[in-house]
Amino acid sequence: MNFITKTILLVMTFSAFLAVFQLLLKSESVRHQAINLPSKQKKEIFQVILRDKEESIPDFVTRFKTKSFELWENADRLKMEIKY
Repeated sequence: MNFITKTILLVMTFSAFLAVFQLLLKSESVRHQAINLPSKQKKEIFQVILRDKEESIPDFVTRFKTKSFELWENADRLKMEIKY
């Protein structure tokens, strides 16, 4: 094969690779948008549990245990919303 034919084949191969790569990127963005839509509708805001300066440590521990247990009970719903 001559130089022009090899160049044309190389450019065509590179163009096909770029087209497939663009389709892959497009499908990834569409997939992430489809996954994120249902989670935004169900999303709940969980507050950080902090101790007030006036609150005693035993009272804080009791309150922390109850809040932690509530989060543990709702863990099945949260697993769907947590993205790594």
